[in-house]
Amino acid sequence: MSAAVKKVRREEVKFLEPLAQEVEPIMVEETSEMDFRDARRGGYYWLDDKPFVSVTHVLTVLDKPGLLQWFGREVWRAMVADPTLSEKEALSAPFRISDQAKSRGQTIHSIVEAYKHTRNYIEGIPERYRGFAQAFYRWTQDNRVRIVEHERTVVSHKYGYAGTLDLLVEMNGGEKPIIIDCKTGKDIYPEAFLQLAAYRQALKESGQETAGMAVLLLKEDGSYKYEFSEKDLFRQFFACLVLFEWLHAEEIAKLRAYAKKGGK
Repeated sequence: MSAAVKKVRREEVKFLEPLAQEVEPIMVEETSEMDFRDARRGGYYWLDDKPFVSVTHVLTVLDKPGLLQWFGREVWRAMVADPTLSEKEALSAPFRISDQAKSRGQTIHSIVEAYKHTRNYIEGIPERYRGFAQAFYRWTQDNRVRIVEHERTVVSHKYGYAGTLDLLVEMNGGEKPIIIDCKTGKDIYPEAFLQLAAYRQALKESGQETAGMAVLLLKEDGSYKYEFSEKDLFRQFFACLVLFEWLHAEEIAKLRAYAKKGGK
């Protein structure tokens, strides 16, 4: 973790108690009334017929060498497992893994949404997701958690971007809520806090003050890692935004012209 991110708290715990018998994933449809993910297309949120670049799209300007290594490793593993694969089939292997990760993330978010409304735990979670669910439930047990918002889209009209935060949570009697991003990957990476800094700025513009931001990493073995930062990292995110707008100046100009014409 970069020194730029203040590690105020780090926890790793184990929670391996088995859950109920495996059934199909339970999907919860209800989300925040301020969830505008359906308005997102092509890396932009279209709100009031105007394009607002997605926070995660902005952060694609960051170099992520680990991602390229992972991609190459998955292609190699696919070829070792089946040497008869064509080039196209081998190159598609990482995307299959990515689709599985998205499915896992959607299920975890459904678990979070159910907890928000009932404060109960879902029984009958598929075995492949149980560890992640156990990790989330243990985190709620270790802390006094009240979920204020889940899957809330925030917009910065000042800087022209938008994004959807995972959780806005009141914890352990704190006066102000904390923005939390839930992850199910290998580790917590510095750029996650730039994403959260963008959400924090957008909330501030709407009049919502926060105590800080955190990443909650849920692990397959039932453990979790929680990292909190109260440091203002918006300047670093803004640098990415400036670079993104420079790299995509022509695209942005066309989208804005399209919006002015009313989508014609």
